[in-house]
Amino acid sequence: MNVIIKGTTNGTVSDVDGKYSIQVRDSEVVLIFSFIGFITEEQSIGNRSVIDVQMSSDIEQLSEVVITGLATSVKRSNLANAVETISSEELVGSTTPQTVDAAIYGKLVGANIKSNGGAPGGGISVQLRGVSTISGSAEPLWIVDGVYVNNSQFDYGRGSGSFNAAGGALQSNPVNRVSDLDPSDIETIEVLKGSSAAAIYGARANNGVIIVTTKRGKAGKTSIGFKQDFGFAERLTDLGQSGWDDEKIDQVYGVGSDRANLERQRLEEALSGSGLINWEDELFGEKGFLSNTKLSISGGNDKTQFFVSGSLLDEEGIVKNTGFERNSIRANVNHKISDNIDIAISTNYINSNNQRGWTSNSNNDLSLTYQFAYTPNYANFLRPDEFGNYPDSPYRGENPYAIIDKAVNDESTIRFITSASLNAYLYRNNNLSVKFAFQGGVDYLNTSAFLYVPDDLQSQLATLIQELLEQLKALILIQIGKHFLLLIGNWVK
Repeated sequence: MNVIIKGTTNGTVSDVDGKYSIQVRDSEVVLIFSFIGFITEEQSIGNRSVIDVQMSSDIEQLSEVVITGLATSVKRSNLANAVETISSEELVGSTTPQTVDAAIYGKLVGANIKSNGGAPGGGISVQLRGVSTISGSAEPLWIVDGVYVNNSQFDYGRGSGSFNAAGGALQSNPVNRVSDLDPSDIETIEVLKGSSAAAIYGARANNGVIIVTTKRGKAGKTSIGFKQDFGFAERLTDLGQSGWDDEKIDQVYGVGSDRANLERQRLEEALSGSGLINWEDELFGEKGFLSNTKLSISGGNDKTQFFVSGSLLDEEGIVKNTGFERNSIRANVNHKISDNIDIAISTNYINSNNQRGWTSNSNNDLSLTYQFAYTPNYANFLRPDEFGNYPDSPYRGENPYAIIDKAVNDESTIRFITSASLNAYLYRNNNLSVKFAFQGGVDYLNTSAFLYVPDDLQSQLATLIQELLEQLKALILIQIGKHFLLLIGNWVK
């Protein structure tokens, strides 16, 4: 609600509860109360120090007004975009989700939100325009406090080289960088869907726009908030395993073959003594501990308002040696230099670390999900011995215990998101205002990935042997060429 001293440009704006404060020097002053969609009210002050106004709806108003990304007022009936808003209460609820994209899951009508993988720290795809954009990149444009943020997915190269035999891009199902944002810092999320979103934000908005506005301080008493969540992550459902018996062994390895006889012997040994293995428990049976700690301070006066927050997130995965950590610090400051000039600054520092593991679409060799499908439940001889030696797997590419314990797939990100705005009223009265507005922002993102697979893993040994054979072949050809040239030289002589 706007409160202005009649005949002047002096005034103020109420908070979300309708509370306001204004200083006047004359008891004969008249205050004008106005708000979009309500009839403007005028009240004389007289001897009163508290003035409460109950405003009536303007029944002559034909439609509500929507403030678009360019801060222009457009009637909703003329707005070609579909507009949807999620508040902080709807976004976070009683328990804070780990990532923003996970927090909006199930809360946007017409949005296709799906997980790219089960690794901690996200990896969720958001598509706003339906099944026609399922193939290829259809991620919406994300804008945080006016900054066009980078939501790229970086492929680490797991889909090529000696790590696995999968070809093509994005085989590692990487995390998208919206996971760097702390959901509890967000005040509202607005979604624009439709072709005219591109007219406001450019060609990058063809797939829709998600506008994130973070929390800011309010004038009044300083408020300190502290929140701590604890929980556990565990496997909800079992996929089930294929049972093995003599008939299946004969079907897979051939009736009467030496390999079938060997596998039948291994099955009998497991049934008689060592027992069968539940690979879902072995590979995905960890109970991950989750903790999320949040501290925020907000407040200010009529001139300056501030919101400062810090959060520590630690999420362990259901696969051993996987997890997600995020440390975030935010500072949002509004300052009114004069009645006509105000500035606003938002800055956010994030340091996140992902231990992604090896569960994504690697097709073979280093994918735990592939080993789960191909390794029989009687293969208990794959466990490491007392010296830490991992036997080679005779089944599909790699020993799953060696992948979990020895292979590394980590990602570290340092990020700064900073925006600043300046509003300067060059002229204004009750009916007209001329304002100069400036807004700028920076999204600095530095992501590094560390992938390491020891050379003694059998999947790497095969590649290493192949490389050595290629080098040996090249040396032989060189030597043959030298002898051939020598023979030609002797013949010429």
